Amino acid sequence: MQKNIVPFRVLSLDGGGMRGLYTVALLDKLALLFARGKGEDQLDIGAGFDLITGTSTGGIIAGALAAGVPIQEMIALYKKDGPKIFKDPVPEHSFKKLAWAYRHRNRAGNFNQPLKDALSRIFGSQTLEELYQERGIALCIPSVTMSTHQSRVFKTPHLPHYQMDNNLPVADVCLATSAAPLVLPLAVTDDPDSPGHHKVFADGGLWANNPVLIGMIEALELAAPGQPIEILSLSTCAPPSGDDIDKDDANWGLQDWSIGLGALETALDAQSSGYNFMAIKLAQHLNRECRVVRLPPSPPSQENSIHIGLDKASAKAARILIDLGQNDAANVYGKISRKESQDMECIASIFNAMPPLEKKTP
Repeated sequence: MQKNIVPFRVLSLDGGGMRGLYTVALLDKLALLFARGKGEDQLDIGAGFDLITGTSTGGIIAGALAAGVPIQEMIALYKKDGPKIFKDPVPEHSFKKLAWAYRHRNRAGNFNQPLKDALSRIFGSQTLEELYQERGIALCIPSVTMSTHQSRVFKTPHLPHYQMDNNLPVADVCLATSAAPLVLPLAVTDDPDSPGHHKVFADGGLWANNPVLIGMIEALELAAPGQPIEILSLSTCAPPSGDDIDKDDANWGLQDWSIGLGALETALDAQSSGYNFMAIKLAQHLNRECRVVRLPPSPPSQENSIHIGLDKASAKAARILIDLGQNDAANVYGKISRKESQDMECIASIFNAMPPLEKKTP
């Protein structure tokens, strides 16, 4: 990296429903370890980045970090509100799963009012423009516009020609990116620039569950000429994936695809890995230094994996996800202390540059 040039830093956060608790637990623990080394209580994680991009549950975390919400509040949200948001998860047993599908044949698995309430509590009425004016952190949040079935990226006005989303409430943007098919209803939001008109959105994970390429492309527009780019990409904790399928058992039906949820989760996992490979490959061919650091999660044990999923929000699931996130953070910190690689040095430079979190007065 060129000396004396501060890199343009990007945080990219995958989608994954309740599994986002792993992401916030990892960030919390890693930031805590660095804060102790600097004699601070907490670090302002969002302020350590010029741009944050996140999809679905990652979009909610991205918005919270950009807004300066303490990461501990996000952990509490997942633990407290997760069971309310995912009140009726898809069961494991095949017969119960089919019964679940029949029960929800005309509606999503859960209502989204608990999620709306949680988002309103976090963000209030703050808009994307207000967030950017207050914090100066760029946001890119993917979704899908249902009226056209086209991809959509909500953006703060971090460039002069980005004015379309100025008046959108951050809470509505987070609702739009996290409207997971089958699990939650489509997101219906009011159009603040056209009274009486509404728009409908679906989960951004349908096309960008790992938004690392969105972050890279946006960084190329925002970074100064010759300024290095550093991208920290975090996944959610997925259970061990893959299916050993006999050639005579490949004719999968609705039950084999877990009434459709299996196809969705397969697509999310495949996107996350595929986009990561593409981002690393593209970074090698840019006309500037660009480093993409991806922290893969440690897989849970076979026993614990049955408790982890998009819509699994039990107290046991929360404990497992937090433990895995904290353990991975400790392992990363150990590798950083031993200076095992340039990637670890990159993470260290990012967290060492984070300012302390300012305590907000009531």
